[in-house]
Amino acid sequence: MNESENQIVREIIKSENLSFLVTILELSAAKTGVDTVSEVARRNGISPNGVKSSKRYRKVRIGKQLMAIKGLDDLALPF
Repeated sequence: MNESENQIVREIIKSENLSFLVTILELSAAKTGVDTVSEVARRNGISPNGVKSSKRYRKVRIGKQLMAIKGLDDLALPF
């Protein structure tokens, strides 16, 4: 990340404005193509377990829902 991106992230972290944070979440979802594991599996003709075990999809947890992003390799981090 460059310095301006770092500044933006710092401002987002400091924000208490729920409406603003939801807008950031919606924009991020639209730009990244994040979707549920089941929907990513349907779109790519594989099983949900195939998505979960594959390193070709970054898996992120949003609330209690596991989501996947195609085109971003999984880092296998503990969070």
